[in-house]
Amino acid sequence: RTWYRSVMRWVAYVCIVVALGACKEDVYFIPGTGTLPDCNEPAATDLDGSVWFDQGLVTIGSAGCQDATSGDAFMACALDWAFTQEGNDVTIIVDEEYQIEGRLCGDQLYLRGGWWLPVVDEDLNYCTYDDDSADEVGISASGNVLTYAAATGETPEQMTGTLAVQGSCSAEYEVTFQRAPSF
Repeated sequence: RTWYRSVMRWVAYVCIVVALGACKEDVYFIPGTGTLPDCNEPAATDLDGSVWFDQGLVTIGSAGCQDATSGDAFMACALDWAFTQEGNDVTIIVDEEYQIEGRLCGDQLYLRGGWWLPVVDEDLNYCTYDDDSADEVGISASGNVLTYAAATGETPEQMTGTLAVQGSCSAEYEVTFQRAPSF
C-alpha cells in the first residue's frame, strides 16, 4: 500500500505539473521603436500590483490598415494592463498576452513594446474582438510617453497621453488609463 500511495502521489504531481504547463500562455513582446531613458528621478507613484484599463480614440495616420484610410478614427476597446514595478522600472502585461516595458521617471511613464489594439466594430457599434477589428502594434519613439496624475476631488487617478503606434498602418492612440478598483 505504501508503494501504491507513493506512485499515485508521483502520478498526481506529474499530472498537475503537465496541466499547469499546458495552461500557461506565451507572453509576446513586440519591440516597436520606443525607448526607455535613463532616470534618476523617483517615481511619482507605485504601480506594482495594479491593473489599469485603457480607453481612447485611435486615428489612422497612413495607408495599410484593412477597411481604414488616413484620418479615420475608431474608439479602442478596453483591455486590462497589469503592472509590476521595481524602482523606476515597470513591466506591463496587456490582456494576459503582451509584455510592455516601462520606466516611470517622476510622473512620466515611458513605454517600449507593443500589444494587440482592438477597436470598435463600426458595423455593430461595439467590441467584437474579431481578427479584422484589431491589429498588433508597436509603440513608436515619436509617441511613447504617458503622464501620471494622482486623484483629485473631481478626477480619478489616471494616466494620459497620445501613443504613436505602428502595425499594418500607423496611428495615434489618444488614451486615458484608469486604475481598476482593488478589492
